[in-house]
Amino acid sequence: VNSTSLGVSPSYEILIFLSGNICHQPRNTTGKELNVYYSFNKSILEDPHSGTLASFQNGYMEALAIRPLQDTGNSTRYSNLYLVIEATDTSESNEEQTDLSDEYWSYKISVSQNDLVFQWDLRPWLEIVDTDYNSALLVTGNVSTNSKTSSNYSIYDTSLYDIYVYSYDYFDYFDHELSHSLCAIKNGPYLVSSVENTTQVVGNSSLEIQKSITIRGGSVKEQFYITGLNSSTTYVTYLTKKVSKSSNSTADTGGVLFSKTTFTTMENDSCSLIFDMDFCDGVAYSVPTSGLVDRANKTLIAQMYDDIASSLYANFSKALQIIPCDTESDAAYSPLRTCGDCAAAYKNWLCAVSIPRCTTARTDYYIFRSKSDNRNDYLNSQVKPISNYYEILPCIDMCYSMVRDCPADFGFSCPNQKGSNLLYLSYNTYDDDLGFDTCNYVGNSNDLSILDDD
Repeated sequence: VNSTSLGVSPSYEILIFLSGNICHQPRNTTGKELNVYYSFNKSILEDPHSGTLASFQNGYMEALAIRPLQDTGNSTRYSNLYLVIEATDTSESNEEQTDLSDEYWSYKISVSQNDLVFQWDLRPWLEIVDTDYNSALLVTGNVSTNSKTSSNYSIYDTSLYDIYVYSYDYFDYFDHELSHSLCAIKNGPYLVSSVENTTQVVGNSSLEIQKSITIRGGSVKEQFYITGLNSSTTYVTYLTKKVSKSSNSTADTGGVLFSKTTFTTMENDSCSLIFDMDFCDGVAYSVPTSGLVDRANKTLIAQMYDDIASSLYANFSKALQIIPCDTESDAAYSPLRTCGDCAAAYKNWLCAVSIPRCTTARTDYYIFRSKSDNRNDYLNSQVKPISNYYEILPCIDMCYSMVRDCPADFGFSCPNQKGSNLLYLSYNTYDDDLGFDTCNYVGNSNDLSILDDD
């Protein structure tokens, strides 16, 4: 025990964090356990059960050892923490537990005076932004909430998070026994991981994961773009996160394991996933695949849509310049909103209505679109979708935001939500109780409201 560096401990006691993962265990573990005993008394080496027990649950173990107060006359007492790892069989009918040390167990144990080196989080902390027929876009939760005062890493460090993608055949592979083990997930039969940062060939497909930082939807997130996937296929994904090693670095050992999440690719190439565009930087979803460019080149498809939206914005931008924005408060069009607010709201609305969100899924919330009869005429002539598709309509919230944030001189208005079906011809409302996006939202997601249809 390091008495000169107390870590997170108060001055009158020293806290020692124990954590561990089971990486591999015997095939049949019925009644079998791997236990950790710890004590500041060396007698534990002769009688392990005299120590404090810390059991593994779902492949994960954690405990907190508190060093007793030192005797004034013996400063070296309790200066060492002793651990004993023991495999036992609790299924025996007698009270004696049978030693199973001849069976193959693989585990990692960490002892730290600063924090738990191995951690587990109940949240998935991973959002499926969208998929198409052979790719998927995933992002972490908002990492900008980890301020520098409470964290010792940069929120712009792409090495902080990683993902491991498994075939759906392994959906319950780790359940009940190793589902909380970071070590088991890292060493399991995954298809591709963002750690290697290389292309991995699986069957006839070349799987690759590109990592980046994105500022979209009002927050900073780490982004994972997975390519080379099979169509109409469900995958299982685990997110991991590194933990702190010092005031300015992260450790390669240990980390946080989050709960698994799944995503499913679309059934055909009617839709193509685009994101990170210059003008419509808030767009990150699948759009109708164009028949005018190479359908495999999604960068060209994204550029085509972005150019359309940018050109449509030009006239509005000129009109906004004649509005008295930077003037006295009593002459401004609003005491609460600025022209910057109006420009952002109009841009988000324009990108959403001019770049339709495409899917091959069918629900009552989505509208069927013929490839020759799209939402807007310019899509028919300038994009020419290759197939029929279903459109996830824009959220009505964006229209309301535009009316709220812009001067009345523009005459913006939105369909009435009550007493008319006109709304649902062009927009839809957001419902987070369903397992899919009921509408498409571009902009700061904090402004998205759940609307009542009644």
